[in-house]
Order: sequence, then structure tokens, then C-alpha cells
Amino acid sequence: MMLSLVVSAQEVKQVDKTMSLGNKPAYYVEVNDIDKKVVEKAWEDYMKSYGKMKDNKKAKESYMNQVSIPMINGANKVDVYSKQEEGKNQMTTYVWIDLGGSFANPKDNPKQVEGINQFLFDFWVFAKKKAVSNELEDQEKVQKNLEKDLSKLEGKNEDLKKDIEKAKEKIRQAEIDIEQNLRDQDNKRVDIATQKKMVEKVVEKLNSIGKQ
Repeated sequence: MMLSLVVSAQEVKQVDKTMSLGNKPAYYVEVNDIDKKVVEKAWEDYMKSYGKMKDNKKAKESYMNQVSIPMINGANKVDVYSKQEEGKNQMTTYVWIDLGGSFANPKDNPKQVEGINQFLFDFWVFAKKKAVSNELEDQEKVQKNLEKDLSKLEGKNEDLKKDIEKAKEKIRQAEIDIEQNLRDQDNKRVDIATQKKMVEKVVEKLNSIGKQ
């Protein structure tokens, strides 16, 4: 037999399911679009305030003995058994509550079941917030890396502008040097013409030797 109980927008379901102590009434919520490790860590964090969970590796369960969860059983302590199962793009968290001699079931323990549903709904909210917080961190990292890339590009842009200014200054200096070079060429041509005349005079002097 399967019973669905709706709490707010999230559905908490009840089903008889086999666990380490046999086939017992279980309550579960399904968390979509979330990594297995995120749900497992969320459940561990969610349960910290009630005590320390222990693992039953053989049954692939976690459990807590004699813990007080007021919203479920008031001042009376309970044993909590839980299990995570991975499905397609979703995680399912199963919980069994031993009230002390019997497991909470809708027929005999409607008040406790109401508390269990609220308890699991609160976990669902907690897990979803964890997942979204992780997503936010990932997106903030992406944004930070993009901003770093932009900063590098802006720095490169400034370097390129400086390179252009240096190149322009070199061009300006080269233009000045070209003008000076042209003036120097003109002066040198004058020097060469003057020197040619000197050479011609010496040649004439050489040729005149012995002719007088």
C-alpha cells in the first residue's frame, strides 16, 4: 500500500520498504537535478543538530539511536534510519522512524506522521538550497574567471596602446632623422664638390711638374 502526503509544493510519500530490520513504513522525498554527494552531505548536515549518524554499510543505511526530534515525537526519543537512492537525474531520501517498539505509520501514528512529513519537507528545502548555493558558487567562479580574463584583456589593450605610442614616437623621430639625413647629404655633396676641385688642382699640379 502506498500513501502520498502533500506538504506545501513538495510531495512527501509513504511506502512500505525493506530495510535492515525488515519491511517497514518508510517516508521519502525526491530531490531532482542534484548530485548524489550534495544530497548525502545535505542530509548529514541536516541531521547534525540531532546527533551523530552511524553507517550500516551492509544495509547501505545510516541510523541514529535515541534522538530527540520534537516535531516528530515531542519529548519522546526515536530511532532514525535513512537511506539514499540514486535515480535518473534525481535522488531519493528514505526515512524510517522507530517510535520505540513500532515504526511510525499513518494508521496508528497520524500526528507523528504529520511531523515526519514536515521534517522531510524541511530537509527537501535544505537540500535544494544547498544545491542552488553550490550552483551559485560555481557560477560566481565562472564570473570571476571571466572578469579575470577581461582584466587581462584590458591590460593587454593598454600595453598595445603603449606599443603604438612608442611606435609613433619612433616614426616621429625617424621623420626628423630623415630630414636631418637629407640635409647632411646635401652638405656632404657640397663637401664632395669642393673636394673634387681640390683633387683637380692637385692633379694639375702633378701634371705640371717638369713641364716648365
